[in-house]
Amino acid sequence: MVPTEVPHKGLTFVVTGTYNEATNIQTLIQEVMKHDVHLVVVDDNSPDGTAVKVKELQQHYKNLHLIERPGKLGYGTAYADGFRYSIEKGATKIVSIDADLSHDPKILPEMISMDKDIVIGSRYIPGGGTSWTLYRRIVSKGANTLARLFLGLPVRDVTSGYRLYKKAVLEAIELDKVKSDGYSFLQEILYKAHKKGFSIGEVAIFFQDRREGQSKLSKKEMIKFFFNLVRLRLSKHA
Repeated sequence: MVPTEVPHKGLTFVVTGTYNEATNIQTLIQEVMKHDVHLVVVDDNSPDGTAVKVKELQQHYKNLHLIERPGKLGYGTAYADGFRYSIEKGATKIVSIDADLSHDPKILPEMISMDKDIVIGSRYIPGGGTSWTLYRRIVSKGANTLARLFLGLPVRDVTSGYRLYKKAVLEAIELDKVKSDGYSFLQEILYKAHKKGFSIGEVAIFFQDRREGQSKLSKKEMIKFFFNLVRLRLSKHA
């Protein structure tokens, strides 16, 4: 992992993991950089040149950071690496955002200003929504309902990857001890944080399905999600 060093100041860092997002990354960077934040791109050696585009844009944005990893190491570890890097650089709040333009950066100020330890960009509270087909909405809502009931989580959107964490949350849950990889990483962090008593809030978002590229969500990831629910529920230690 070789982070590209750039000057930094400010306390809110936004982290995005990328693999073959060359068609989306410039727009994401431009939109995120409209806000007073730093952006950390964690790229898994994308063959489409995603990292090359980020390096070009670093000439224009001093708060743009790049971590280049040697290969496709997974969703969870990408964000964990980005979170650790952000904390090392002085972040007090860290936001995770998808690189495929599904998450609207315009919501960032609302997330940052909410006085909660964790803030979730929620599709399932009043004002939220998605552009999905009926089938995908049913699958997603079913997974969320199961996770809420099984793990006792007091939120409507357990699986949203658009989140803000205060530094204290990520330090308390000890990222090195998070066992889940892939998208199950999201539910494990939330469960551990809830068990430790951190406050959680939600802001409404409209989830726009990716316009370019291919979805990273597979049937394998969905199966891992359900097995991880069982593992967490049976675990004696958060």
